[in-house]
Amino acid sequence: MIYTAIDTFYLTDEQLKNSPTSKDGIDEKTETELRIYGCDLIQESGILLGLPQAVMATGQVLFHRFYCKKSFARFNVKRVAASCVWLASKLEESPRKAKHILIVFHRMECRRENLPLEHLDPFSKKYAEVKMDLNRTERHLLKEMGFICHVEHPHKFISNYLATLETPLELRQEAWNLANDSLRTTLCVRFKSEVVACGVVYAAARRFQIPLPENPPWWKAFDAEKSGIDEVCRVLAHLYSLPKAQYKNVCKYSDSFTSTNKTWESQTQAPKLDEWCG
Repeated sequence: MIYTAIDTFYLTDEQLKNSPTSKDGIDEKTETELRIYGCDLIQESGILLGLPQAVMATGQVLFHRFYCKKSFARFNVKRVAASCVWLASKLEESPRKAKHILIVFHRMECRRENLPLEHLDPFSKKYAEVKMDLNRTERHLLKEMGFICHVEHPHKFISNYLATLETPLELRQEAWNLANDSLRTTLCVRFKSEVVACGVVYAAARRFQIPLPENPPWWKAFDAEKSGIDEVCRVLAHLYSLPKAQYKNVCKYSDSFTSTNKTWESQTQAPKLDEWCG
């Protein structure tokens, strides 16, 4: 019998600090902002597409995992976000057509960046090109994950933990909201879901000033350490202190769903495909 561990995608702080993006000369602040921006795109597009929250959560985790291996300078944030939504919708058994995903991302780009609102014609050359890129980026996602795309979210632990602790209903909703927000950070590639779940439960309890058992410490029963819980709280506090993430063009190649054919032609004439697509 062959056993394969499927929940082992966790990095150290040092590995995250020396990310592929940083090696391309992009500072940590910009990388953080682009991660948040990409996750915002995934969340907003999921709402517009009528997707379950589980799809957006899985898409955001895949997004973070991908950029732990590849650089924002080589894979643009908008197109990776679209591919993450497309792949996650299939993984969570709520598939959406590529056409609908591309149209939604095209409209979001126009609205967010004050571009002329043009219709993305599904029969145009532009549409064929962005759809081809969606397929190509999805293949890169699968390749970098080793075709192991299992994602375990903290949400499934929260209800069990709070039921065990016998907390009021409002605390459960707050912890759930914090878990959703945590997916905009790299917590999902730093800590196991159980630790993130304990962290958001602790943060929610402090916000509502609800005491939790400390003798013995309640988190010990859920296989977590106080240091991890404190770090989850610190990262969330930092997230809430940041202004709304704005798009920054750091990609060396076309990064728009409204790009002209000329831009695409300049890409396809590049000497080697791997030089611009990783």
